[in-house]
Amino acid sequence: MGIYTIKINEKTKAGKNLVAFLKSLKDVVSIKKVERSAAIDEALEDINQGRTFSANDSKDLLNQCLS
Repeated sequence: MGIYTIKINEKTKAGKNLVAFLKSLKDVVSIKKVERSAAIDEALEDINQGRTFSANDSKDLLNQCLS
């Protein structure tokens, strides 16, 4: 068994038809829809939890990191 990753634009007619076709092959194909990567989820969680900081410029950023 092989694992393939493809990107399908489900907004197009052809994309919708392709997804419907693949779903009809449930004995052969298993579909796992991935919304976004774990890194993006982690970054969004950091933002929502307030685990971020800001700096005025690069000099200010370095001063904050070194203090």
